[in-house]
Amino acid sequence: MDPETPNVLHTRSRGASWSRANEKGVFPGVVTPLNWSIWGETGERSVRLAAFDHGLLDAHEVEPPNEVDAWGWSIFYGRPAANVDTWRMLYERGATAEGSGGAAQAQVFGDAPSSERSPTIARRSEVERKRPQEIAKAPGRMREIRAAQELWWREALAELPARPTRACELFREALVRFARADRCHISVSLLATGAMTDLVSRAEAAGLAGSANALMLGYPEMEEFETTAALWDVSRGRSSLEDFLARHGFHGSQEGEVASASWREAPGPVETLVRSYARLSAAEDPRRREAAAVAERESLEKRLRDASAAGARGEVEAVLARAAAFVPLRESGRASLSLALDVMRASARRVGAEAARSGRLDDADDIFLLTAPELLELPGDARARVAERRELRAHYETFDLPETWRGMPAKVDREDSGAALSRVEAGSRLAGLGVSAGVHEGRARVVLDPARLEEDFAPGEVLVAPATDPSWAPLFLLAGAVVIDTGSNISHAALVAREMGIPAVVSARDASRRQRDGQRLR
Repeated sequence: MDPETPNVLHTRSRGASWSRANEKGVFPGVVTPLNWSIWGETGERSVRLAAFDHGLLDAHEVEPPNEVDAWGWSIFYGRPAANVDTWRMLYERGATAEGSGGAAQAQVFGDAPSSERSPTIARRSEVERKRPQEIAKAPGRMREIRAAQELWWREALAELPARPTRACELFREALVRFARADRCHISVSLLATGAMTDLVSRAEAAGLAGSANALMLGYPEMEEFETTAALWDVSRGRSSLEDFLARHGFHGSQEGEVASASWREAPGPVETLVRSYARLSAAEDPRRREAAAVAERESLEKRLRDASAAGARGEVEAVLARAAAFVPLRESGRASLSLALDVMRASARRVGAEAARSGRLDDADDIFLLTAPELLELPGDARARVAERRELRAHYETFDLPETWRGMPAKVDREDSGAALSRVEAGSRLAGLGVSAGVHEGRARVVLDPARLEEDFAPGEVLVAPATDPSWAPLFLLAGAVVIDTGSNISHAALVAREMGIPAVVSARDASRRQRDGQRLR
């Protein structure tokens, strides 16, 4: 197969603007064919259905178009990327004020370029009709889905060992649940982005621009905080590791990749974190940090109210309420997706093991090199497809892609790019986007994968990483600060750092490749 020809892991763009700023957190490297077949078209349909729910698209626009440049996202050389132009169009259609569509784009994608498209009067009318309905209904719908997903996840994993022949049926059910959760997750994410954009705008107008990010912390129901607090309880003997895994075991390094291992399968990283937490003093209890974050947010909210014009205070209250509701629910949506994906992970391993036992595949893990339809009905040439895609992925892994680009991305050779990068020397400066305020000085600790963190992470070290997903959150309690190569103001690292009350810089580009372990950072 020609690796430049469109295939299950590669498409071609004529000239749209693309970004990996947030996709890297979920998909840090080259995905497997099975993974993209789960996320790809399902994700595109979810974006379009959620946009329809908000009045941003008409019914005839819900079906994914033929042209890749009109999709909300696609895949290039095995790496998913978001279409900045499409998202900018959606933000402009839903803009509540002049320029707020561009501001929303900046919140999500940083400085990634895009074309500018303006909403029509007719569209604005449709948005004003539908958006209040979503604001009212989405929170209950998201909480219902999240609770149902966790209950079903436990039941499915308990059933699978006793009834392995149900693996394909459970996989199909997980696909349906994944799609339902994704539609609601996208809807909540749109509302969270809008609320955060409006909140920043209100803070700037009130002379509180430098404190805008601190207005978005200390919210209840934050998934990552609850995971960290539960792990803290394990380290204090208040609950068992088994209890923790029974609730949070669907997380794991690279949990957005179905072929990865979740904590329930490989609890080693959790055990390492428990040992590290056990050495912390009671003052580091995450619940104390949450109390401090709540107090800081409430103080800033009062300042915002006091600084706002009397006639605008009702609008300020509405913006604060939307942020408090939808920022945490955005993470609940991610957890709902991870729960469904973990059932697919377990089911796929069962199907792969049976296919290897019967001689239809050489190895159980070969199943991840097939697509979801191929898993459900194994093709006669499965071995040949596996061999071809293994070679394709190996080729794609020999180079990197830039974080943003137009049209087709330039391939960046890993060896050449690594040799060209200069190490950070004493007195030099790394630049990025500040997303959580504060000052900290400590030793750098470069972590490429938390699942391979063999030594305990020392409290106060500065976590330097390419990207993070929910499985990284417990490390933030140990870190004195974080520096992340990619990300934006609403990326996972930004939200968790603010919640933990530590300084954070994202979009630091090559920090994880230029920084040495042990160097002091301020």
